[in-house]
Amino acid sequence: MKKISLSQTPIDHVALKDILEKYADRPAMNMVEDFESELRKYTGARYVLALNSGTSAIHLALKALGVGQSDCVVAPTFTYVATINPIIYLGAFPVFVDSEPITWNLDPELLEKAIKSQIKEGKQPRCVIVVHGYGMPARMSEILDICARHGIPLLEDAAEAIGSLYKGSAVGTLGQAGIFSFNNNKILTTYGGGALITQNEGIYKKALFWANQSREDKPFYEHTDIGFNYRMGPLNAAAGLVGMKDINQKILERRTIFDQYVQSIEHSERTISWLQQPPDSFSNRWLSTLVLKGLKISDLITTMNGQGIECRRLWNPMHVQPYYQKYPAQISGMAESLFMDGMCLPSGNLANIPVVSGALMKSF
Repeated sequence: MKKISLSQTPIDHVALKDILEKYADRPAMNMVEDFESELRKYTGARYVLALNSGTSAIHLALKALGVGQSDCVVAPTFTYVATINPIIYLGAFPVFVDSEPITWNLDPELLEKAIKSQIKEGKQPRCVIVVHGYGMPARMSEILDICARHGIPLLEDAAEAIGSLYKGSAVGTLGQAGIFSFNNNKILTTYGGGALITQNEGIYKKALFWANQSREDKPFYEHTDIGFNYRMGPLNAAAGLVGMKDINQKILERRTIFDQYVQSIEHSERTISWLQQPPDSFSNRWLSTLVLKGLKISDLITTMNGQGIECRRLWNPMHVQPYYQKYPAQISGMAESLFMDGMCLPSGNLANIPVVSGALMKSF
């Protein structure tokens, strides 16, 4: 049975061949440098560092922001594990914060409580991570204000949110640092890759140094610090250059897919709620997501997958994950409710909407 995938960006072999031919007589790393340049122009970030994954970008960003052994990092529970694992890499620990019902992202009120709780215990949080889940910008004004009042730097995990805007500014550029993922299922893909973006030269220089194995600028190999092999490869950057050519068109298509789902799936007796876009935000609608009450989501997804239509549940909260249950959390129950009742629909091809919508309606 032909499978309708959740989110896929096919390789444009012709465009990729054209890019590779353009750089045939130039150093391969020029493709990485030019991809970084395109990202700077697109986002308005002063500095961009292309890396081999979004996870690497989070790791280096946290390290550059001073996160180290036994430090506290406040982060959302409603996210993918790649947001949280780098905290552990650095010997720090997470404090999880639940979602708010509008954007499904970090709840500002619970964020404040989590910070104050840690301070009361003698642990000033070293960093706050905010995630723009499914491409929807978080409530950044409130979150930035809270971080500023407590003197805590903010890292934006915009892994899913390239092209999304908050009050006209690109997400990822609002905190001290931001990251993107260019994994295979993203709107802009390098088929494995990510980027760290920042307006701060110091953060950029530190991350660049560490990403290149902490190699000193000398005519021989010398290392005064531990380093990582995190730089993006030229072939990945070539795919990124292809994707940058029509990124706005791809975002428009994702937004159209969401709108058509909303229009084509009747509410009938089911209570359906969609992830709505606040007036101050512009979402790239990476995935079309909804919450269905009165149905067993696991059974519905099994039925859809059985018809060759890939659907997935929303994020399983980090605070209930076996490894992460031991860490502090400010919980309202919102993230657990989203996981129980929510799902992601195939969002990579406009032509699939009638098939997916029809199959979903029959499964209700």
